[in-house]
Amino acid sequence: MENPMRLATRVRFLLGGALTLVTWGCVSQNRYEQALAETKYYQRLYQDLESYQGKLESENEGLRGDLALRGPVEADATRGIDEQIEALRRMVDGLGAPSGDVTVLQVEGGYGLRLTDAILFDSGSVTIKPEGRELLLKMAADIRSRPYRRIWVRGHTDTDRVVKPETKERFPHGNLELSAARAVEVAALLTGEGGMPAEKVVVAGFGPNEPVVKNDSPENKRKNRRVEIFVLEEETTSSSK
Repeated sequence: MENPMRLATRVRFLLGGALTLVTWGCVSQNRYEQALAETKYYQRLYQDLESYQGKLESENEGLRGDLALRGPVEADATRGIDEQIEALRRMVDGLGAPSGDVTVLQVEGGYGLRLTDAILFDSGSVTIKPEGRELLLKMAADIRSRPYRRIWVRGHTDTDRVVKPETKERFPHGNLELSAARAVEVAALLTGEGGMPAEKVVVAGFGPNEPVVKNDSPENKRKNRRVEIFVLEEETTSSSK
């Protein structure tokens, strides 16, 4: 929907134009009647917009009041989330993954696990390496230990184009296809050996389109080549903290 203030400005402009036509003595009777009808229409529209603007302002004030009342509750929820994120970090540390290859992310309604492609795949490959498989299965067991509603598996690449002939032949659509294929492989492991219900897992490939840092150095490109697992928890889990 168009911004109400912008629409109101445009209506005022059209209303002024219609009134000018009404007072123009040289227009035909038909054009005069048409302009008069348009004037009445825009008058009603302008009045409706003024009413709508007032309603929005009233709702905005109400929301501010709600947020002020919920402040202490949200602070408690934040403390609970912080404790859970810290527990996840300890879990990741206990997996024995190389430093920096697994990152715990705090997201609204749950948490995320970011894995660099180096621990999961060889260059241009979608076959999960043994150490990556072991890591993902441990993560799956930890995720299953708590209630959750949905799992997103998202594949990402850097901006370097696919150039190896064998890789290009397998993935003619380049990085976007490669990132999606890797996400599918991770999801297949989670729903297979990992024991997660397939209907709760969603897969997406983003190619180079959502970098975490600029692709301006080999180290940054390494950070952008990743698979992310986002876990949306049951509402009762987050609200009970």
